[in-house]
Formats: sequence, structure tokens, C-alpha cells
Amino acid sequence: MFKCNNRKMILSMIGLALSLTSGSVLASFCQPQWHNAITMQDGAITLEKGADTFLIKPSGQLYYGVHKVKLNEQQLAVLADYHSIMIEDLPYVLSHSQFIDQELCERVAKRQMKEHEIQSLIPALKNWRSVSFK
Repeated sequence: MFKCNNRKMILSMIGLALSLTSGSVLASFCQPQWHNAITMQDGAITLEKGADTFLIKPSGQLYYGVHKVKLNEQQLAVLADYHSIMIEDLPYVLSHSQFIDQELCERVAKRQMKEHEIQSLIPALKNWRSVSFK
């Protein structure tokens, strides 16, 4: 256990700990790297990566190009949840494209977790990644 009798040193250490947890310091460690073009139209989310185009409907139904992808209930549910996250995130991300704050970092981390879940449930989407941290 660390013991310090110097009050000024203790206060300095507390100040440092508080500054490290502030949004500006956290945001400086959060450097999102965007990987695909994402658009919203008529309630659907479209992700484009190179020649590949994926469309996700609010129900979780996935289309690869114009082809409907056959999914089970669990896969549909995870994509419907991802759709909800994206519908909520996209306006925030667009409005903060030049300003990285703690909330943006948290949203990116949440999206990454959901994309990892998608990758584990739908092997064909193992490279599905809209964003990562540098």
C-alpha cells in the first residue's frame, strides 16, 4: 500500500487522476478510423466497402447488393440492434466529425462491440468493421 504524508503531493496526484479521466484527455487517446461509407435512406442503413454493398433494414434483414441474405432469428436480432445503434449514432458522429469527445469515443466502443458480435454470429461478415481505433 502506498503511503504519502505530503499533502501537496497527494492533492497533485488527485488532480492528475481527475485530469486523466476528463473527456479531453480520454478523447486524445481515442482516434477513430472510419472504414466504410455509411448512408441512411428510407430507414435503411447502407454500408459500402469497395465493391461490396450491404443494406440493413430496421428489422435486421440484410441484403448483399440486391440479394436478400437468409438469416436466423438470432442473426436478425443482432442486426436489428446494430441498425438501432447506427440510427442513433450517425447524426451524432456527423455533428462531431471534427470534435472528438468522450461520448463519441464511447459510441465508437459500443459500435465495435456490436460489430464483433455480428462477426461471431455471421461468419460471412467476419471482416465487418465500420470503425476502429488507431
